[in-house]
Amino acid sequence: MVAGTREKILEVGKREFLAKGFKDASLRHIVKEAGFTQGAFYGYYPDKAALFDALVSPAADGLIEQFKAAQKAHFDLVDEGRAAESGSLSTAYLRRFVGYLYDNFDAFKLIICCSGGTRYEHFVHDLVELELEQTARFYEEVAAQGGPENRISPELQHMITSAYFTAVFETVAHDMPRERALSYIEELAAFFTCGWEGLLGARE
Repeated sequence: MVAGTREKILEVGKREFLAKGFKDASLRHIVKEAGFTQGAFYGYYPDKAALFDALVSPAADGLIEQFKAAQKAHFDLVDEGRAAESGSLSTAYLRRFVGYLYDNFDAFKLIICCSGGTRYEHFVHDLVELELEQTARFYEEVAAQGGPENRISPELQHMITSAYFTAVFETVAHDMPRERALSYIEELAAFFTCGWEGLLGARE
């Protein structure tokens, strides 16, 4: 019974958040729709934010773990003297990321479109900052091993990285079908790869 109660609250909460966003979602309506008292709700979650967190945190944490694994794989390339393969590795991991987004579509729909007022409101921005931090380390290690230095300004790198991450998550924001999204990110990867290669070549 306890498990069923929790699942009912999560189910109704997800519908409410998807329909109205976190800020406008009504805890009173969630409780009423779920068929429980507000006191019963508080036996599971201390507030509306905790309910939202329960709906999205497993998927969000999983994506962060995948992201960190991808970064480690890039640093492994440097250690192996294969930094030139970084672009193709990025595309391979992008395919995995998008597949993961669609395996957890509702959670990421909540994060991207409905999380204003929660700690997930700046999720994409936080990913961008993490990417920029790791990219700076990557180029430092490449340069230390005799490879080219990164001569792109931090401002430009931030703008391009932000545009890239935003474009990836647009698949979820616009409810793009999975197969179309997988095709779209191949085009997106090709576009950004060519752009980076052209920009880096122009700066050498």
